[in-house]
Amino acid sequence: MQFTKHAELQRALADAAPELVLSPSSLLPATPLPAAEIADENLNIVRHKDSGCIQFVFPTQTAPMLLAPMHPAAGRMDWFKQATLRVSERMTQRMAETIEAHNKPEALLSLRHGWRQPATAAELAASRGRKVLLLVHGVFSSIEGAFDDLAADGTMQQLLARYDNQVFGYDHWTIAKTPQQNALDLLSHLPADAGWEVDIVCHSRGGLVVRSLLSTVPHAQDAVLAAVAAQRAGRIASVGKVFFVAAANQGSPLASAQEIQHFLNVAAMLASFSGGMALDLVIGLARMAVSLGFELPSVEALASGSALIDQLGRGDSLLASASASTYYARADFDFGHSMLEKAGTLINRMLLQADNDVVVPYDGVLLPEAQVAEARMLSFGTPQQKQSEVWHTEFFKQPALRQFLVERGA
Repeated sequence: MQFTKHAELQRALADAAPELVLSPSSLLPATPLPAAEIADENLNIVRHKDSGCIQFVFPTQTAPMLLAPMHPAAGRMDWFKQATLRVSERMTQRMAETIEAHNKPEALLSLRHGWRQPATAAELAASRGRKVLLLVHGVFSSIEGAFDDLAADGTMQQLLARYDNQVFGYDHWTIAKTPQQNALDLLSHLPADAGWEVDIVCHSRGGLVVRSLLSTVPHAQDAVLAAVAAQRAGRIASVGKVFFVAAANQGSPLASAQEIQHFLNVAAMLASFSGGMALDLVIGLARMAVSLGFELPSVEALASGSALIDQLGRGDSLLASASASTYYARADFDFGHSMLEKAGTLINRMLLQADNDVVVPYDGVLLPEAQVAEARMLSFGTPQQKQSEVWHTEFFKQPALRQFLVERGA
């Protein structure tokens, strides 16, 4: 594995310029240090001496876990300081949106033109009443980052042909907004009379965006979900096939307030090597976490047992309609025998011993109480036989996943 995210790292540090105590240009070449010796009152961004993996050493008043025995990497002389940030100003919503905007604008994309072209008014008008395919990415990601592997072996071309070019993707912000706000914003891009007959492929946190989009129960406790249900009328006529790929349908324990620092270092590890996560967004969320005391609505919604997941689990949904059918792809990943384990991290490995794909629990990909036919499930590994090749950001690289989408009719 090789670190290739230099541009994203520099963009993140440019966003954080007012907070920089030490920047890469001011750090002299030095002997790598143990992370436990780097820890101070600041947020330190460190780089592994061999792999280049980026990790966070959080301020000492919030990061006693760095000294715990479950973190053997904290005591090894493996880490170079990449930058030191004094996060003193309370980050505002506008600052969070600026970080997201520097990574990508929010847009409904017309994928007949590639991965970055917003759909025109004429294209959306032409999609009225049509069968369409909608792609929804996950946390820290983008349509291009999450799905560009569909271009391999002609899969994307097959999908474009199958849907007569009516294939769209929703680029949205995942640290500045909640999943239900993403769903409401998505609907705002559609004509009021769009009448889409929609199939969906979603990944990771995108599962919660999709479930928010399709929820039908009145939500007295959540005004945004209530607004989604109202705005959807006329815009989405029916739901067909929905593919939940590594979807956080039942959340992730890593997103809990108690584990948020581990979540950020897991995300930094994945973003260091995968195009499916943007490193600048992970660094932006780490700044937000320190600034706001680790109370982040966009992340709290992703936690197992969150208020959003509870509401979605208790309510009705278009996913239960006669026209809808659900499909799943999941992975049981053996971290201890993988390339990722060799990359060097400052994470709690105990969290990765459960059956999961590094981020989402193996059984948590399924909708609550789902009874899934074998033909609608693709599993990479099982609790009885884990595997070390497919983790959370690697699903669409797998020919078996692309074949699953094509053969099951996405």
